[in-house]
Amino acid sequence: MVEIFLEVGEAKILQFARRKSISAIAELIWNALDANATKVSVEFERSPLGAIESLLVRDDGEGISPRTAEESFKTYGDTWKSGRGHTANNQRILHGSHGEGRLFAFALGDNIVWDSVAEVDGNKFRTRISVDRAKPTVWSVSPPAETTAETGTTVRISVPQGKKLGALEASSARTKLTALLAFYLRAYPDVSIEYDGRLLDPDALISDVVNVSLDLPEEYQSDPVVPVVSIVEWKERTPSQKMLLCDSAGIALAEYGQEWSDPIVYFTPYLRSPRFKKLTSDELHMLQMDHSALLHAADKAIRSYVRERQQEISGQIVRELREEGIYPYDDGDTGPTRLVERQTFDLVVTVARTALPPKGAPRKLSVRLLQSALENEPSGLREILDQVLNITDEEREHLSKLLAQTELSSVISAATTVTNRLNFIGGLRKILSDKELRLKLREVDQLHPMVAQNLWLFGEEWDLARTEVGLTSVLESHLHLLGGDTALEGKLDRVVRDDGRAGRVDILLYRGIGGENYSERLVVELKRPSIKVGRKELEQVRDYASAIVDDPQFRGVDVKWKFILVTYDTHPEIKRSIRQHGRPPGLADNQEEYEVWVKTWGEIFHTAEKKLSFFRDQLSYEATEERVTQYLRESYSKYIPEDIRDDLLRRAPGERLRIA
Repeated sequence: MVEIFLEVGEAKILQFARRKSISAIAELIWNALDANATKVSVEFERSPLGAIESLLVRDDGEGISPRTAEESFKTYGDTWKSGRGHTANNQRILHGSHGEGRLFAFALGDNIVWDSVAEVDGNKFRTRISVDRAKPTVWSVSPPAETTAETGTTVRISVPQGKKLGALEASSARTKLTALLAFYLRAYPDVSIEYDGRLLDPDALISDVVNVSLDLPEEYQSDPVVPVVSIVEWKERTPSQKMLLCDSAGIALAEYGQEWSDPIVYFTPYLRSPRFKKLTSDELHMLQMDHSALLHAADKAIRSYVRERQQEISGQIVRELREEGIYPYDDGDTGPTRLVERQTFDLVVTVARTALPPKGAPRKLSVRLLQSALENEPSGLREILDQVLNITDEEREHLSKLLAQTELSSVISAATTVTNRLNFIGGLRKILSDKELRLKLREVDQLHPMVAQNLWLFGEEWDLARTEVGLTSVLESHLHLLGGDTALEGKLDRVVRDDGRAGRVDILLYRGIGGENYSERLVVELKRPSIKVGRKELEQVRDYASAIVDDPQFRGVDVKWKFILVTYDTHPEIKRSIRQHGRPPGLADNQEEYEVWVKTWGEIFHTAEKKLSFFRDQLSYEATEERVTQYLRESYSKYIPEDIRDDLLRRAPGERLRIA
């Protein structure tokens, strides 16, 4: 056994131990291919528990001759490949030329053995070369032994216990290797590479290869072969991968820059230039300094290509859905809100296209669920993508980033809230302003639940207010002050007529907001539309408010009360009480602890619409008869009797309602 000392420091050698494991495997494969191997296999030997104990890279190449072993393993960077562009007998393009590939093996394990058979002058000789990480500068070469075995090399790498090589077993490993070797394997179809029992097949994965011209800096325009970016599009999602720097033939030499990954376009970029062919590993890592203008041009070209392909792919998916009759939008959906929603849908369905059912009712249902989530509750989109379409973690991450960057979901959510509120106002206004419809509407099980779900009508702060159960007993103890036909909303289940139908009463809603130190409470009395509120009803509310705040449970407590008497119309006799100089319209009593208001539905609708007017104008919204009727039927049908729903449809079809 001859010991050869590699003439370079240990630190220089061991820096290769920090390289990515998949890059190390690729370098060992390239060494085999540079030896004119036609068959290369990467095999894992595992422990009973499944951990990788050793790796073997076998090839049927020309092997390492005894002379090459002694000469090439002595000096760093010294290799028989130096100065050559092709393998022996000019069979193929040569990949390596820097004498570094063997050092990548340290990224995989601590002990490496090359067992190689080469033919010399008609005879075959076996040579064994070994090195250990403990002494990385000492390489042991066995005396050549004559053999009848076929030429080729087996590299065995012993993996120390506890070393993590999970990246080599991930499903993405084979795809990354395929990307690295794609151009070579397509150029030399007689070459086969087997990885963990399966052949690498770029043609099975490649969808298209497109050469993208660059806006080249002047210094590169006169190159005999000008640089170009080749974009390989894959048929399925590929792992994130950096741009591959290649020679002019597309043979990958190194990775560079950021990882390219897109939720719509599955691609790998290859920057091809003969200038990269003779660069050492260190020089390749200094490209940013030496070729920054070229790299910038490549980056710009890649981004432009991806944008165009995103639009093409999205357009193709939309066309397919249209042809199937399940695309949920039409050409008339041109309003800003609808347009944003539509653009977001196109983005989501394109990203999730591989997870959509291929055909039939399941596909139609999935598309409808996506559209419904965007239209009504964008926050529910994630659950649909997770549970219905089962998209991958990577797809979900990409989509989340896209939506976060564009803030489309927030825009849609806000726009949906505005349009829903305007539709609700328009629909309720229509019912209450029509005498026949108004008298048919019952307060207990129809008007009350609709209003209770839309307390923003009394101020935005009440939209998320909670029902304070603890108020029930106190409010009920003074309820007689409001007359015998008033009921707390918590007691409405008891308000029924002899025939079992809900009775007609005035309803008291109550909500609270705030914390330990200060809180506000809202008490709303919904008067029956048939009652025209006058002095009697106003005084009853004043007495009720005074009794509540003076109750021992609330006396001296830091609470601000707001009592609102809501009616369809008011009697002229209280005009001066609710239209006082220096007070907002409707404020009848303003005390330190409480306020008493009288408001008509018309005033409430008008105030709410004014707050929404800016958004309404931006959204080009107009509350048509058809639109508000449809909204009420879809969203509140269980609160509207069938005869009223029918009346709504019969009344003045196509007529436009005036908003604000």
